[in-house]
Amino acid sequence: MRFLADAMLGKLAEWLRILGYDTLAAEDLSIMDDDYLLDIAEDEGRVLLTKDVELYERAKKEGIEAVLVEGNDVEHQLAFLVKNGYIELREVPSLERCPKCNGPLKKVSKEEVKGLVPMGVYMSHDEFWVCTNCGQIYWKGSHWKRMKEFVERVKGLVEDKSRA
Repeated sequence: MRFLADAMLGKLAEWLRILGYDTLAAEDLSIMDDDYLLDIAEDEGRVLLTKDVELYERAKKEGIEAVLVEGNDVEHQLAFLVKNGYIELREVPSLERCPKCNGPLKKVSKEEVKGLVPMGVYMSHDEFWVCTNCGQIYWKGSHWKRMKEFVERVKGLVEDKSRA
C-alpha cells in the first residue's frame, strides 16, 4: 500500500517510511493545496491520509481512497492505522525507505562511507545504508534501540483497546 500524508501528518509519514511503507508527505511536494494532493493520490494510486474532514470527504466523493486519521500523536495515529487494517507493524527500521525523502535505501560497504560519517561511527559500525535519492547515510546506532522501543509502545496501544 502506498500513502500520501497531508501537511498535518508529516511525522506520521516519516514513521511509515521507517516501517517500510512508500509514503509521500505533503511537505515533500512543492505545491500543497488540496487539489494537488487529490491529483497526486489519484494519479499514483496512493491512499490519502488526512486529519482534515473536508479533504477526506472530498476525496471520498471523487473516488479516491482516503483515511481520516485519528490520534493526536504519531503513536496513536500508527495504532489507529494498525487497528483498522491499513498497515502492519514491521521490523524497524525496515531499511527499505529513507525516512527523510522516501527514496530507496541501498546497503553499501564500509569503505564507501569512509570520510562521510564521523570517525567514531566508522570505527564502531560495519553496516551502512545510503539513500539512493538524497544520499543520507544510515547505520545501526543508538537511535535503532529507541525506534524499536517506540514501536513496542505502539504495539501496546494496539493491544489495549482503551488507550488508542
